[in-house]
Amino acid sequence: MSEDHSIEKILDAMSLEQKIGQCVVVGMSGSIPSNALRESIERYHCGGIRLSPFTRMFRYFTDSKAKKQELGDDFVPSMQKIADPGTPPYCTPEQYAEMLNGLRELASRRNPAIPLHMVIDQENDTSKDLSRGGVVQFPSCMGLVAGGSLDVARDVARSVAIQMKASGLDMIHSPVVDVNINPNNPEIGFRAFSDDPEVVAEYAIAMLQGYQEGGVIAAAKHFPGRGDSATDAHHACPILDVSRERLHAVDLLPYKRLIEAGLDSIMIAHCIYPQIDPDHISTVSRKVVTGLLREELGFEGLITSDSITMGALIDRYGIGEACARALDAGIDTILMKAENQWRGEMFYTIRKWVEDGRINSDELDDKVRRVLRAKMKYGLFEKHGKVDASQAATPYKDEVIIETSKVAAQNAILVPKDDFGVLPLDRNKKVLLINQQNSIKSPHDLWDHPALFSQIMEEDWPRLQTYETKFSSTPEQDKAVVEFVEANDYDVIFCTNFYDRQAKPNSYVKTLIDKGYPVLLMTNTPYCINEVGGLIPSAGSVILNMNLTPEGLRTAKKVIFGELKPKGKWPISNYNPFKTEEESLATAPAGSMIPVK
Repeated sequence: MSEDHSIEKILDAMSLEQKIGQCVVVGMSGSIPSNALRESIERYHCGGIRLSPFTRMFRYFTDSKAKKQELGDDFVPSMQKIADPGTPPYCTPEQYAEMLNGLRELASRRNPAIPLHMVIDQENDTSKDLSRGGVVQFPSCMGLVAGGSLDVARDVARSVAIQMKASGLDMIHSPVVDVNINPNNPEIGFRAFSDDPEVVAEYAIAMLQGYQEGGVIAAAKHFPGRGDSATDAHHACPILDVSRERLHAVDLLPYKRLIEAGLDSIMIAHCIYPQIDPDHISTVSRKVVTGLLREELGFEGLITSDSITMGALIDRYGIGEACARALDAGIDTILMKAENQWRGEMFYTIRKWVEDGRINSDELDDKVRRVLRAKMKYGLFEKHGKVDASQAATPYKDEVIIETSKVAAQNAILVPKDDFGVLPLDRNKKVLLINQQNSIKSPHDLWDHPALFSQIMEEDWPRLQTYETKFSSTPEQDKAVVEFVEANDYDVIFCTNFYDRQAKPNSYVKTLIDKGYPVLLMTNTPYCINEVGGLIPSAGSVILNMNLTPEGLRTAKKVIFGELKPKGKWPISNYNPFKTEEESLATAPAGSMIPVK
């Protein structure tokens, strides 16, 4: 039986509710399924699950501001998970894979038995949903570009995919193909490959090939592009008022190349692009989703929304209407990470829109066809996607994957400045390590935990004094750090100043630098955020390490003590605070450009 015939046979057997369900990916936090999640599988026939293993409860972005909707007398609320965020119960990779198998088994009892697809974010560095039990991790996208090797980028993506598949994970919301031309972008930054669209396209294609070789569905994001934004779309709606000419030359160039290369899925950004559609956020804009992506660029794959709870989208429309409008605009699958009664409102409103003809029923069928086609292409109908859970951690010990992580780590670190001449660091000096606890999506196990860098640095350095802070400290804590330094006498103040979009930057590092203390700064981004976060150019000595993973931190230690040579190069073309504008332009790689609005 041909694939198309199989799809049509399944489609003919589906109810309206089942079709709507295949167009929805619901969220699951932690490591223990809730009754609300089981309801989404059994009652709502959801097509996939977006996994957030690092927290007990997914943090919504705009709960209090979401527009309230009027629902009919026939509305039956969904169940919801009411809980505080926090660290979920730890489970081994084998236990997690077995849990996912159980959810797949539940889905296999549906009629027709359409398998779930399991989705995660795994951009690497601090953006990592798969992190427990010693999983091998890798540098950020920009860290891979610092290494200058497309082959390594491809190997990294393949390694990520192989580990994902062993755990029963089918789809990754990656690669990030935003062209980060705004150095003040608080959300994208080092998550992007570059500020050069040609570089972004080359590395994105390499990673796409790696994901596909490893059997994982890749979803490039965030279409049409969020690299020129100075707003975090998780909290507000960015407006990118750029010309169509600029959009095609810069932001859309990587998508055009990826589509030609066989990209399976694209994620839509929550932004407004006035030159395309001044009236609607892109997620609910038919001009953006259908007009630009489907018709103008000719993309025939699966289109997904970003997390529907982000930004001003639901503040303007309410959750159910936002989801229905997104499907009407041309999106195929809604990403509903919230684990509350918004699920029920979403399914209810979508069904009403279809019944009223506001969502075309033929277009709904086409959406389901694209979902089924992707699941068939990647073998999910075989064993309903279930894996041998006992082998979930086997790739973590794969010599090729481990070696790939070591090569990538050395490539992702560089020393752009050492005016103090403190590198390699002398263990005989009196050094204070002020280290952020890297709690961002931490699995809190012995392989990877918030204080891992402190542990690594203290292992063979009995004289090292360590002062740990939270990843994002309060003003009172910032003040306490400065007072501690002022009350003591150190030859070197070694500060980590890591940045992640989920946390407010600390201020004590900048204060110590401004006061003239001998600060050796290590960060994971080439950008300075809000003048205090990330890379502070005025620091006397700077280590740029775009890889806050266990291997990345061990590599940093070897570089710090001169045991390993850093191989990274400055990763972006049009921004370098250590050079004049003329020097930056003179050393920019071929094909780079200074995009203008």
